[in-house]
Amino acid sequence: MDIKHNLLDIEGTTAPIAFVHQILFPYAKKHITRFLKGFRFSEVQWKEIQSEFEKDMNLREESFLSRFSNPNSFTKMEPIVFSTDLIPSYFEYLIEKDRKFGPLKEIQGKIWKEGYESGEIKSTVYHDVPEFLKKAKESGIRNHVYSSGSVEAQILIYQYSELGDLRNYFESYFDTAVGGKREKTSYENIARKLKSSPDQIRFFTDIVEEAEAANAIGMDVVILNRPGNIPQKPHSFPIWDHF
Repeated sequence: MDIKHNLLDIEGTTAPIAFVHQILFPYAKKHITRFLKGFRFSEVQWKEIQSEFEKDMNLREESFLSRFSNPNSFTKMEPIVFSTDLIPSYFEYLIEKDRKFGPLKEIQGKIWKEGYESGEIKSTVYHDVPEFLKKAKESGIRNHVYSSGSVEAQILIYQYSELGDLRNYFESYFDTAVGGKREKTSYENIARKLKSSPDQIRFFTDIVEEAEAANAIGMDVVILNRPGNIPQKPHSFPIWDHF
């Protein structure tokens, strides 16, 4: 069956991993304490953050304990009392861990929006991306985004790219609200939202486990091998060095 939809990952696929890890993450970390002053989370978000914090507390990883334990405790076994004062530091910790956590992704997106609008941030997109998107659109193939970053953050990357505003080439954006990127059901949800048979969708990613999840429901898959990408385990999917 002919491909009617391109579903594109961002990091390591249309944009370098380095841009996300060396520009976006440090920018969010630098501004998160300031941004959260006076910010009010909803009750649902608050409970979600508290639950995530308690999971980390139970895991008791050294990097977590060294940041949040009572410095006067020799055993680091004293319970840590979660409070709003801990959220900025906890979000910094989650950024360092590259945790795919909804409330953090939302805050990061708002911080990055400030940076893009002020001109402090310009996104790096691979030079072959605009022409690929343009040709796809001209040939009747619809372009969509699926990334672990919030939809707001995805739009900003393409709006404020060094190659110009690329939003006109995309029809829809998906984040982890549809599910995790390594989960088969996420791709079922996307196909349903696109009202498309999975075999009419081609998914572009740099991660084999994501490719496997998409392919499990019948999507066509391409693995991108961009400079700086993480080496992947052996697989049988097509590998492209560029679009």
